[in-house]
Amino acid sequence: MLTAMKIIQLDQPIDDPQRAEHLFRGELLVFRNIPAMRQLIDRTDQLLRDKLSGLDPVRAQHRLSPQDFLQLTGEVQSEFRKSQWPKDLFFAALQQCGVELSETFYDHFPLRVVPFDRDSDGSHNGAHRAAIGHHRDSWGANIFSQINWWAPIYSLEAERSIAFYPDYWDRPLANNTDSWCFEDYLAERRKVPEERRSAYPSAPQPLEVVDESGVEKILIEPGDILCFASAQLHASVPNSTDATRFSVEMRTINRQDLQAGRAAPNVDNAATTPMHRWFRGIVDKQPLELKIESISPTRKV
Repeated sequence: MLTAMKIIQLDQPIDDPQRAEHLFRGELLVFRNIPAMRQLIDRTDQLLRDKLSGLDPVRAQHRLSPQDFLQLTGEVQSEFRKSQWPKDLFFAALQQCGVELSETFYDHFPLRVVPFDRDSDGSHNGAHRAAIGHHRDSWGANIFSQINWWAPIYSLEAERSIAFYPDYWDRPLANNTDSWCFEDYLAERRKVPEERRSAYPSAPQPLEVVDESGVEKILIEPGDILCFASAQLHASVPNSTDATRFSVEMRTINRQDLQAGRAAPNVDNAATTPMHRWFRGIVDKQPLELKIESISPTRKV
């Protein structure tokens, strides 16, 4: 059992096979002070301040009604999601971490907002404006070569960050992967306004209480990027501070990892359909599902 999570700080890029070797044995990578990530932070901060009439984004929820906070941050999130510049800057950041862009597929790139919610009343929560509970991203995608990239826009605190559970790297956690359906989620998603939360969960959920005794809350600096295998059990730390957390995230798949069969272990996922259709090439924009038949694994890890 992995009882202590190894976190490797990197000041230099590493190539795709090196990254896979670390991630698929349960380690976390932190790429430090990435120039393109700093550019992304500056432009995102300006976008937020312009929309919030100059308010400090991390304190704005205390100056606005819940309705206005949801409306304004939702407008920023929509613009961020629909614009090309955030993705282009993050792709540049990935390249500066050593990612071969022509060999890489991605799904989407949201700006997530986790408000201060000391009373847990959810008044400031929306589609991407809420703490995310315990999950493995591989539960939804069913692709064990998938990896995650996560980065804060502003400084973090232990109670306003992301949490990992290294004891569960090779320990099953009961979940509903055998019944969760992406099509059902999409149907419910269409019933609610854009950027608001759907009643149907956006990903499979645990069916048992997670042991919190081994939790590790990760603190990285703005400009740093955290990278981890999508099979890692993780969650948002419930935000009990007085500031809002803003972060970005992306999931990627490397063609060489698929071809070589490099992947994290599956310890508790009952689903069987890989969601290749979520991913498209960073460079050629072609859907992964159209290429997957020509990418045949040569070995398994």
